[in-house]
Amino acid sequence: MRDRPKVTDERIVAGLEYAYGISVRAVEFLPIGNDAAATTFRVRGEQRAYFLKLRRGSPNRASLILPHHLRVNGVDSVVAPLVTISGALFAELDEYSLILYPWIEGESKLGKTLSPRQWRAWGAIMRAIHRACLNEQFKAQLPEEQYGKRWLNRLEKVERALERIHQPHAFANDLAALWRQKAAKIEEARERYLSLGSRLEARGNEHVICHADIHPANIMVDDAGAIHIVDWDEVILAPKERDLMFFLVDGHSNDAVSAFLDGYGDCQVDKIGLAYYRYDWVLQEFCDYGERVFLSKELSDRELQFSIDEFKRLFAPGDVIELADLAYEDKGE
Repeated sequence: MRDRPKVTDERIVAGLEYAYGISVRAVEFLPIGNDAAATTFRVRGEQRAYFLKLRRGSPNRASLILPHHLRVNGVDSVVAPLVTISGALFAELDEYSLILYPWIEGESKLGKTLSPRQWRAWGAIMRAIHRACLNEQFKAQLPEEQYGKRWLNRLEKVERALERIHQPHAFANDLAALWRQKAAKIEEARERYLSLGSRLEARGNEHVICHADIHPANIMVDDAGAIHIVDWDEVILAPKERDLMFFLVDGHSNDAVSAFLDGYGDCQVDKIGLAYYRYDWVLQEFCDYGERVFLSKELSDRELQFSIDEFKRLFAPGDVIELADLAYEDKGE
């Protein structure tokens, strides 16, 4: 979120010192990220720096448990939450959750070029994540792929809200006009999502641990050039194509894809799966921005305008809808 919540630095410092036992010297608000329910901060301690996520309400526990599990079991590139004094992976602060991570000195991959060596390393990291073992009790704590069902109720709720607006505020009115203008494309995406999901489910592909949001902003490259994977909020058990679509049908160069696959190793890639997950991503974006503008009562005008601008950008050349359409055309039929 780009707007700071009404929580004072002093309140945050007290919560961190009580829960984590660290001595905090400063808290710096970071106006970054695209999560309407979370705000981020840089925390300076006496010995080191931390990355803090302040989330309204309770966190998705799977998003904390899974990276912690991977880190403990040797996948060192995963950035996992730090434990509190009591051994928990988050702490409560009034209506918020405090989730503390180590600070990575470096920058996100967003807008940056990776070397072939780094692409190969990234491939090896993803293979380690996808091959990680989970016992049945642990698996039961993680969400699992629903094949064409995950976004339908949310999308219908957004569309019902759009239709019953009687005195819309300017932002809702603007998005409603855009939504109606793009109605045919939205319906096409929904139909392809349903059809591809049904076909992918019938194939019975193995489910593995998937980050599910492994876009460039969630890849940190530290000052030594090492790769770190952050933000596990969307973690899911699903076919490997859920993650691979970010590498194989995401507009990267042929050399980058080749280097990634060198690191990942031999595998059969299901093009139906790649196309399905590109449309899964499209519907997720429709739901996210629609809910923010039509259903949220807490976002600022700046956040609402940002959501409208991002919705509009989905239809731009080279963005997620065009990538989904290209994957659909390339699914091998």
